[in-house]
Amino acid sequence: MTDQGAPAARAAGAPDRGDLDRSRRIARVHVEVEPLHLDRPFDYLVPDDVEVVAGQRVEVLFAGRRTLGLVAEVTSDTDVPDDRLRPLRRTLGDHVWVRPDELATLRWLAARTGAPVADGVRHALPKRVIEVERAAAEAGWYPAAPRPSSDPAPDADALDAAWAGYGEDGRTLREAVTSGHGSFLWRPLPGEDLAARVGELVQLCLAGGRDALVVVPDPSSPAADGVVAAAGDLVVDTRGDLKQRAMYRRWLEARTGRVRVVVGLRGVSLWPLERLGLAIVLDEANPALKERRSPRHHAREVVLERARRAGGVGLLVGTVPSAPAWRLLRERRVVPIVPTREAERAARPRVTLVPDDGRYRTRLAAEATGALRRATRAGTYGVVLAARRGEGRALVCGRCGERSVCPTCASSLLLGRDGSVLCEGCGWRAPKLPACRACGERRPVPLAAGAAWLGRELTRSSDATVAVLEGYAQTPPPPPAILVTTRGSVLDTPPGPVGAVILADLDGALRRPTLDAAEDTLRLAVQVATWAAHPLTRAVLPDGGEVVVQSREPEHHAIDALVRWDPGAFWKAEIVTRTALRFPPAAVAIRLGVATTDPGLGAAVRAAVPPGTDVLGPLPVEGELTFLLKADDRAATLAALRPLREAWSKAGTTHRLDVDPVDA
Repeated sequence: MTDQGAPAARAAGAPDRGDLDRSRRIARVHVEVEPLHLDRPFDYLVPDDVEVVAGQRVEVLFAGRRTLGLVAEVTSDTDVPDDRLRPLRRTLGDHVWVRPDELATLRWLAARTGAPVADGVRHALPKRVIEVERAAAEAGWYPAAPRPSSDPAPDADALDAAWAGYGEDGRTLREAVTSGHGSFLWRPLPGEDLAARVGELVQLCLAGGRDALVVVPDPSSPAADGVVAAAGDLVVDTRGDLKQRAMYRRWLEARTGRVRVVVGLRGVSLWPLERLGLAIVLDEANPALKERRSPRHHAREVVLERARRAGGVGLLVGTVPSAPAWRLLRERRVVPIVPTREAERAARPRVTLVPDDGRYRTRLAAEATGALRRATRAGTYGVVLAARRGEGRALVCGRCGERSVCPTCASSLLLGRDGSVLCEGCGWRAPKLPACRACGERRPVPLAAGAAWLGRELTRSSDATVAVLEGYAQTPPPPPAILVTTRGSVLDTPPGPVGAVILADLDGALRRPTLDAAEDTLRLAVQVATWAAHPLTRAVLPDGGEVVVQSREPEHHAIDALVRWDPGAFWKAEIVTRTALRFPPAAVAIRLGVATTDPGLGAAVRAAVPPGTDVLGPLPVEGELTFLLKADDRAATLAALRPLREAWSKAGTTHRLDVDPVDA
């Protein structure tokens, strides 16, 4: 006999045990343990001196260890024999951690992602800090706080003017936020002041007596700053590197109702609010919004579901919809909020397409260098988007573009840190590049130039200050200057007026070996191109800045959608390819990785899934076998895999399941 809790075995229709002592209290607990085969509530006896209600977090003994759990139900009924019941050890805090509707959401999340409920509980709840509870009790807002009031709604005439570019769609969204409900996908105008618009929506929600949740992909989001400014002392901002004490205090303020707005990264998707009326996800397609640990959910799905269950508004914001968002649009489960065509034409930047003639020695076309020169002479920034950080390692001939290959194994040659060339395939190395097989040239250039390489080229050829920005929170020099940036430095708001945006290497991004390469490339290009149309730019250049696109594939539908500024046209073309391949959004992708080398695993997976589910693989990835499943019915496929996964769990075989992986 072990001292772990006994599983709650009573099922619907089970016989009533007349001999059960009705005075006993039984807590049905989701124990926070990882194995999938233990994903069920366990019954514990509540001692006479312990007060416990559903939703409280408790400490229990499970398999001889002190473990946390969440009470799902308090009952007097159990089918567990008396000698197997173990007592609860203690409750954690005087507050309810998870309310019944929130537990229902956690169970929905577990079913949707194929994860144990306990994983969702661990993800949703912070670590307890008793000192925070004591300080809050002394301050008078724990275990419950009086509901704070908000400022009146913004002036109606001012709102009409600010949202005029969206026509009837804008009025529909604002009316829903004030007192209605629904799911929406908003494509902002190019150069839109997102901080102001999102702040107005939050104010409308608060004035209507409801609360707001805003999820952002990065801590430097200017739109999140706008929400914090608009909500004042009604908001908790969880961005930044918060310590355990600070994070628990903010969560407790939301739990007790002391605040009415929560702003943060993907981790706040499940944070509590008293009367959720508006839940927003900014840049909904950003991969940073996808959780990397179980349950591997995306903030997009969680936010929409929470808003739906609360009778509020779920709002996704983005320029080019993700594949899952496009699927929701096609199924009419979200309502598009888009600018009028006239407003979008007036607001969009001027885009010039320059077909690339295969230049390698000089990365930028004359049209691009001319645009940078005009931008800096006007006292603004010129921005060059680099494909990657650093130098860019795979080499081609600087004259003709012939790929530089290893003389031993024919793999691509790379540039070493000491200036030598090397092959990572077989280890061959030489102090300098061999002569090009096609033209005899010995000067190498990267196949896709990194930010550092472009920065050096521009420093040699330009009189303006050149700064290379790689990653978040980089501080640029004041304009005029040329900024060479990577995607990590591309935010909703430019660093200042931008007179020129140069997109010189979109082809490299389009050729990445991932299915979402085209949509991701277009999304990034649109985001940085809007800097040339931002109010900061138009304050200096009334007609906005220039956008120059260089491409060897000018007919590619992603390039065409960028030049015509028509994201909808991209998906109309992209969906043809996706449907033929049965990839998202035409089907649901599920990635399954199992830490085994069993040659029979593929046959077992194929035998388990329902008809109509395609299984690709296995491929050996980092010590495991990985499969990609394409399913028409996500729930049926996950249910069919469950017995197999529970068997792996019992055997101690590690496996990972990811529904809608961000790179599929």
